[in-house]
Amino acid sequence: MDAAQRWFDSRPSRSMNAGFIVVHCVIPLWIGGWIYLLWRSESLLMFQWAESIGLRWIVEMGRDWFGHIGPSLPDWFLFSVPDGAWVYVATAFFGRLWRTGPLWSHVCWTGIAPALAIGGELGQIPGFIPGTFDWLDLVAYLLAAATSYWFAAIR
Repeated sequence: MDAAQRWFDSRPSRSMNAGFIVVHCVIPLWIGGWIYLLWRSESLLMFQWAESIGLRWIVEMGRDWFGHIGPSLPDWFLFSVPDGAWVYVATAFFGRLWRTGPLWSHVCWTGIAPALAIGGELGQIPGFIPGTFDWLDLVAYLLAAATSYWFAAIR
């Protein structure tokens, strides 16, 4: 058994309890989602979801109340934080879910969200992925994944 596997096996077991789900999954999703719904373009898919479940009126009320704040918010907050939140949540969820078991499975599952986000961002440079490459998005993904991994899998 190599050193990485010994370290992995030596960590204390932690369960996927309700407190973990709320703090590391629900709250970041809620924050990222509301950033989208309050201050981003209404062409985003989340607006269709809100419409389909009958909550568009809440979104419109939120935009009426808080929409005026949007122009004063920095672009990194409006564009990078929500995407970083999704990476944070997926990394936390899979990091905790695969906290025990084979190291290889843990690494693969926990790395899915960061790999997709970072790969997608890097794929924008040569034009393989539609969009514009942004260093701040890349930094947000890396910080979100590292922070999330610390709380979900290492601690």
